[in-house]
Amino acid sequence: MESIIALEELIKENEAKVALQKRQLENHESGVQKLSRMAQASTENTLEISTQLLTKYKDMLEKLLAQDQEELAEKERLLAAVERKKYFDTQTSRIKLNKEQANDKKLEVMRIIGELPSDVQFEDKELFEIATKSIELALPELNELSSKLDSIKKEFQVLLKQSEERDLQEMGTIDFLIPVIVLHFHILLSNILENIDDKNKKAQNEQEELQKQKLEKLENLLGSLKTEEELLKEDTNSKEIKEKILTLKKQIEKHEKIKIAEIKDLTFHGFPRYQDWWIRELWLSHQAYFALFKWKDIINNLCFTTEQKKAWSIVFDRWVFIKKLLNDKGELAFNYNLAFDTLLNTHAQIEEEVENKNILSMELIIKEITKKEDFTTNISFHNTNTPYLRFKKTRIKLKK
Repeated sequence: MESIIALEELIKENEAKVALQKRQLENHESGVQKLSRMAQASTENTLEISTQLLTKYKDMLEKLLAQDQEELAEKERLLAAVERKKYFDTQTSRIKLNKEQANDKKLEVMRIIGELPSDVQFEDKELFEIATKSIELALPELNELSSKLDSIKKEFQVLLKQSEERDLQEMGTIDFLIPVIVLHFHILLSNILENIDDKNKKAQNEQEELQKQKLEKLENLLGSLKTEEELLKEDTNSKEIKEKILTLKKQIEKHEKIKIAEIKDLTFHGFPRYQDWWIRELWLSHQAYFALFKWKDIINNLCFTTEQKKAWSIVFDRWVFIKKLLNDKGELAFNYNLAFDTLLNTHAQIEEEVENKNILSMELIIKEITKKEDFTTNISFHNTNTPYLRFKKTRIKLKK
């Protein structure tokens, strides 16, 4: 049952998170690696949430595994008319009307609802969590994207064989994230290329339509001119016909001079290359932060739709998170980092700049740009009292 597999994966993830947070707190208490007060509070809060989720998912898994298959089949036959009408039918309608979830998640929820025993009831939110995990793990029926993700995962495992055993410690939590992020980059690139192709076709069609309208108009004018000239042969002294002929000739001459602008096809010249020092010096150098910001902005301008821009913002944040995590581990993660970069280059044309002259040139450009920037102004929605800060203060008050 796919819901059991998804729950097992959720349990593994939260077990890894709990172990990591406990180890950080133990290191803090022993003095091995001190945390700031904010970092300590955040770690404690994350540990509490992960522990609660771990307990919840284990209970849910136990309920599923505890069911006797024959008994469930019998109950399903006996209670189909009552239980399904009371819960499943109403839940399905509610899921379909849910405007906050994507259609692919809704479809996955429908599949999960259909396979669950009649007396095991999950809340809508829990069903969507399982559906999301099922989609991430490529558990639904194979399609183009899931096949692509499987292919990326296999490549990733092959590339990781170059790493030593000690290099792979504490990397389990991002093993499944890296192929997913590579897939997201691949989809983003595909969408951008499709949009460019669509825009070029649309512009070409518009130009052809304008050319067609121009020719039709010209043919109509020439036809009218020919008719008037035939009439003039019959009545050579008609002043009115002569005036019409003169007007038509001027219109034809004017229309022939109309030029339809040439279309320049949009072309994709590739994503800009990033530089490793931007990641290594992140949060230590404003030039590094600003270079990343500009790199993100350039790619954002390649996105045509609002959905693409939102997707790129999320993918960028996850990419920076993993790159920073791997970078901070130094040489131990070099092979891991290289595997990640190789997949991105292969499937999404995301490359790192390796030419020294280009790196130095970009460094000078960034320095010149930062000189012109006004770092004294805030963004339009600036507010020091953030929603999360308010939530955190409430939780602290409740604890006290």
